Amino acid sequence: MTKAGRPPMIGLMSSRRQFLGAIGMAPFAACSSLTPGSDRTAAFLQDAQGDGRSPQEVARDETFWREVQLAFNVDRSVVNLNNGGVSPSPRCVHEKFIEQLDFTNNAPPHNMWRILEPNREGVRQQLARAFGADTEEIAITRNASEGLMICQHGIDLQRGDEVLTTDQDYPRMIQAFQQRTRRQGVVLKQIQLPVPCEDDAEVVRRFAAGITDRTRMILVCHVINLTGQILPVKDVAALGRARGIPVVVDGAHALAHFRSGSTSCRWTTTAPRCTSGCSRRSAPDSCTCGATRSRGCGR
Repeated sequence: MTKAGRPPMIGLMSSRRQFLGAIGMAPFAACSSLTPGSDRTAAFLQDAQGDGRSPQEVARDETFWREVQLAFNVDRSVVNLNNGGVSPSPRCVHEKFIEQLDFTNNAPPHNMWRILEPNREGVRQQLARAFGADTEEIAITRNASEGLMICQHGIDLQRGDEVLTTDQDYPRMIQAFQQRTRRQGVVLKQIQLPVPCEDDAEVVRRFAAGITDRTRMILVCHVINLTGQILPVKDVAALGRARGIPVVVDGAHALAHFRSGSTSCRWTTTAPRCTSGCSRRSAPDSCTCGATRSRGCGR
């Protein structure tokens, strides 16, 4: 543990096998059923899982990262530094997405409604296993923002009730609260987080200081999209639970970025990434995302 109580990132994935297992659960998951053009990616992932080198050694292996680069069909003349809102899918994900579109188009009423649509339940079950949650705690929505806004707009609030969040939350989520402010007179309170934020206890103290007898909801990012800062959601969830305040966790950038034990804390709701491995990154353009209730993670 670091002095701030944050598990070191490298320590959470101590081997190359674990690292590849983590990325394999996310955008590369579709490689388990590949078209011939993705054989190279499949062989690469298979070989990498048998390599016991440390993440530090892998980080210096340019050949390894060249293969990762080749797994994406992108414009090499453009350097894309924004992987937050949208970003390219791995080739195997893109090919599988096109394959399913073609399958749907061949006989839409039969293939889409009778074959593909029932498969959503299987996806829900896989998401539940990934989060250590019960299947009935998972709902699939069109994206993480929609999942979060279902919670933000779904909790009953009266004029003068307060919602508490930070000055570094995802803009669309702030706009959702601002909409309730204009329509219903709800009060939006945003605590200021330091940059960099090196003390988890200070984050919790600032949330605690922002709570009043009118606070009815807390929104907290698990990983802040602006900086990559990991917030102590376990402690914030405990704070809200002790005060009887629902805590909504924006977990869109957390899953597969680091390992977490999702049954070690409980919160009201969280919007994780989509089934292809991310909510706002590396997913097909029409990806689906989940919102899981009453489960959290070890952070």
